Parts: sequence; structure tokens; C-alpha cells
Amino acid sequence: MKVQGINIDLTGIENADREGNCIVRRNAMSQIEVRHLVKEYKRKRNTGNIAASFCSMFRPDYEVLRAVNDVNFTVEKGEAVGYVGPNGSGKSTTIKMLCGILKPTAGSITVVGRDPFTERIQNNRKIGVVFGNRSLLWWDVPVIESYRLFQRMYEIPEQRYRENLERFTEIMDLGPLLSIPERQLSLGQKMRCNIAAAFLHNPEIVYLDEPTIGLDAESKARIREFIRRMNEEERTTFIVTSHDFQDIESLCRRIVLINHGKIVVDDDMQMVKQKFNTKKQIQFEVDKNPWYRQERLRMAGAEVLDMTPYSIRIEYDTSVTDSLTMIGQVSGQCEIKDVVISGRDIETIIREIIKEDNKYIS
Repeated sequence: MKVQGINIDLTGIENADREGNCIVRRNAMSQIEVRHLVKEYKRKRNTGNIAASFCSMFRPDYEVLRAVNDVNFTVEKGEAVGYVGPNGSGKSTTIKMLCGILKPTAGSITVVGRDPFTERIQNNRKIGVVFGNRSLLWWDVPVIESYRLFQRMYEIPEQRYRENLERFTEIMDLGPLLSIPERQLSLGQKMRCNIAAAFLHNPEIVYLDEPTIGLDAESKARIREFIRRMNEEERTTFIVTSHDFQDIESLCRRIVLINHGKIVVDDDMQMVKQKFNTKKQIQFEVDKNPWYRQERLRMAGAEVLDMTPYSIRIEYDTSVTDSLTMIGQVSGQCEIKDVVISGRDIETIIREIIKEDNKYIS
């Protein structure tokens, strides 16, 4: 199958929809079902001249922007899905429709058997939401008071509330933070408290939009560990959007890539790596580099990325050559001290897919 100019082998993938532009998973037990989802916005057209701008005050001329364009996917209970794409691709718009904040222009969404927009109150009892740039907590009151308010809003039984609070406090080290107003917390502390708040009512599904944006390494590690534990122990379903691909790689087994409002790839993380990771890098540490500032090192299917008097870094196409061939060629000219072979990370692969997809669109 060709997806936006990229060849994808569907062999061995069960329940795959071969219609449209992506792989769509289907399962009778799906918690989330999205079918032919469309979201359009109207925006005022920029006329570029004063007279036309004056006329548009009385007779505005609008253009239609399609932020989400015929999106289809399903999510099963306990899945952790990375929903990724460049800025403006439609990620956050999709999440807002799943939450019931926005009404779709066309298509349908079912979340745990409900329409999230028309049954928003019932839907909200089943989901948790964390937006990295917005807070769930009240600005001027201690965090524990915000939690108490959530308990009343979601009608959480006292015993369950206490058990959850104690558990989350231990995992996320919230003890010293509960008596402090949100306005006095650091960004990392705020995010830890916000993520705990989203789980107090034991939601079946949690949407995480940029959950670690701007955080230090320690805060990211705590949040990722918490999310992993909730997924493994409670089988909580997650949809994670993030520009930090370490979030996606460490939390998700499945990746859905959206570009220009359309899904380009929907597949298991490891399958995506295998399909698109045709290039690898090999780093040689040598006693003396015979090619440094002298003749050029040439190898079929390979490109020299960097070299120093004692090292050589090469990227090679695995469909053309292999590491043993290059090791043999280099070892014939100098003594190799060390060799490191690495594949491209998921971020590099996604950038390449988007680049190819943009060529196809243009």
C-alpha cells in the first residue's frame, strides 16, 4: 500500500482497513472510535487592500480552513497511543473533539459508547485531560483544596479518594506540595500536581497534550514513570501528543501520525521503525584516520557525516550495504579501536515521513 507517496507493507496486520490513506485498526472492544472526522473553521480572508477591507466590515469574506480532514482510527482499552504531527497538523483539535470541547463539522466520535459533545457530562466522568499549557488547579488555593473540590465534582467516595491521593503522593512525591498554592509552584511541580488531579476519579481514558513541555529531566522521569504505572496497573488508556519524542518512545507502543489534517501512518512503534529505518550510522574510533584531510573515503550506499584524526562517522543504506562490508573496508586501512552502530530514532523517521508527505501534497 502506498501512503502519501510512502510504501507500507500491510502483510500480517490484522483488521486493517485498506481504504483511504492509512492503516485503521478495528475491534469490537474499542473504547474510542473515530469515523470520517472533519473539523472546519471559518476565518476572515485577508484582502490586501484598504477599500476591500473597508467593504468587508459590512460584507465579510470568509475562507474555510479544514483543520481535521476525514480522520479515522480506533483505540482499544489499555492502549497507549502517541498522536504526533507538526504544529498546525490537527492534533490538539482532535483531542478537543474527543473531550467534547469542540463539535465536529462532520463524522462521528464514540468514547466508551457515548458522543463526547452531546453527552459531555457523562463523558467527562470517564476521562481525564491534561493540557501542558493550562492548569486544572485553582491559582490561589493550596493544591489539596483543589483536590477536595475535584472529589466533590466527580463524587469520588472518600475511601477511594484517600487511597488515590496517598498512592499518587508517594509515586509523584507530592507530599511537600499539597499545602502550597499553585501560583507558588515551579512548572515541574505544577505538572505533577495537575497529572495527579486528572487521575483522582479513576478515569478510563486520559488525554495528555504536551505533558512534559518545558520540564527538567527529573520531572519528566517522574511523570513518565507515573503514566507507565497507571497504564500497566490500571489498564488506563492514553492518547499522548508531544513534540518531545522521548515521551512517545517511552510511553507508547503505537504511533498515529497526522499531517495537514490527515492521518499518514497508524501502526505499532516497532513496525514503524522497521519499515522506515533503512539507514543506520556507524561510528569508528581508530588509531589514525588515513582519510583525514587527504583522499576522500568512498563506499557504495554510504555517506561520511563526520571525521576527525581518530574517528569516522558514516550513515549507510541497509538495502545497499551492511556494517560488515564497511568494517572490512576501514580495517584494511587502519586499526579499529571501537565500533558503535545505531539506527535512527523515531523523531528522525517521523521528520522524513512528513517531508515526503509534504512533497506528495505539493
